[in-house]
Amino acid sequence: MQLRPHAAFNDGERFVSPPPFAWLVLPLSLFGAAGAVYAWLAISVAALGMAWCLCFPLSPDPSPLRGEGALAGLFLLGALAWYPVLYGLSLAQPDLVIVLIAAVAWRLAEANKPYLAGAVLGLSVIKPQLTLLLPLVLLFGGRWKIAAAWAGTAAVLALASLAAVGSQGLGDYLSLLNEAQHVTNNRYFTLAFVLGPGALSYVAQALVAVAAAAGAYLNRHASHARVFALGIVATSLGATYWHLQDFTVLVLAAWLFWRGAAPTWQRWWLLVIAVAAEFAWPLSPLPLLLTVLVWFAAMIAGRPARLVAASAR
Repeated sequence: MQLRPHAAFNDGERFVSPPPFAWLVLPLSLFGAAGAVYAWLAISVAALGMAWCLCFPLSPDPSPLRGEGALAGLFLLGALAWYPVLYGLSLAQPDLVIVLIAAVAWRLAEANKPYLAGAVLGLSVIKPQLTLLLPLVLLFGGRWKIAAAWAGTAAVLALASLAAVGSQGLGDYLSLLNEAQHVTNNRYFTLAFVLGPGALSYVAQALVAVAAAAGAYLNRHASHARVFALGIVATSLGATYWHLQDFTVLVLAAWLFWRGAAPTWQRWWLLVIAVAAEFAWPLSPLPLLLTVLVWFAAMIAGRPARLVAASAR
């Protein structure tokens, strides 16, 4: 969104989000441009708080987090102070709403409601690049019911979008997407920063998708939290269209990852990633991409016993 007060449109800045996102924010137009932004910011902060409550419930919970209430509180404060989150808020982005959608989907999966979980996760198509590889990971991780429901919801929203914009609108939208792919800033925080914007970076991103699918299969007996975290981390590393504020989704991945019995060094590694993102502008995206890559590899290789799910998928 670029509706925030006094914002200027520059070359390459277009509304390339799918129509459902426009439908979502349309009611806020009743408040005017400035009022809509303030309302969206309130919704975004509330979404972060609700996602945190889902990950760290106040009621007794059979997770490894019992008795860690103070630490859980620090996680929320840390998220609110993290630069990608603040940067996303300054741009009135939908990242925190996607965080809540994914958190709700995870909780529904935990409650053994896979079809409902997939339907909710399908709503993430309002900004699809933030969870693009998550359905693939869920599929290869044995959660095919969630993946199938996601596909059904996404298909319904796609058909509704097509009906709304028509064939000419679809052509214009595809043209905008093609134009966006050639804007340097849109790939600055992807593997294209290291490998260049050509075919090599696309090959590397495809390899990330393959590795994510293989990792999901290796972790198919792990908890839903582990598989969801893996899908989110894989998405952030294998994206072809990504900005610094989009790393906001790693907040949820970190919270879900923390729930398991990961080795101590991997838990401390989350702090390294946080610092790398904090200084991504002066240090360049390279440290951030490398630290996320290490986390991704560790998640594929390690399968803590305490993450094994007891319920059938």
